[in-house]
Amino acid sequence: MGVAKINVNTELQQANAAAVKAFVLSGKVDEGKNFDPRKLLLDGYNAMKATVAEKMDEFGSTGK
Repeated sequence: MGVAKINVNTELQQANAAAVKAFVLSGKVDEGKNFDPRKLLLDGYNAMKATVAEKMDEFGSTGK
């Protein structure tokens, strides 16, 4: 059988970039203290978490 390496880094980067871009373009970055990097990057972080969860399900590694 062997070992297989699957690299999903590009998909994570794309999910992060799309979420951060959507946040900035929505204008929310100008509300309150959303210029704080923790708030500015939160949507990107959550998008990457969702992508990882999808990949874990897809690869059959959820719960292992």
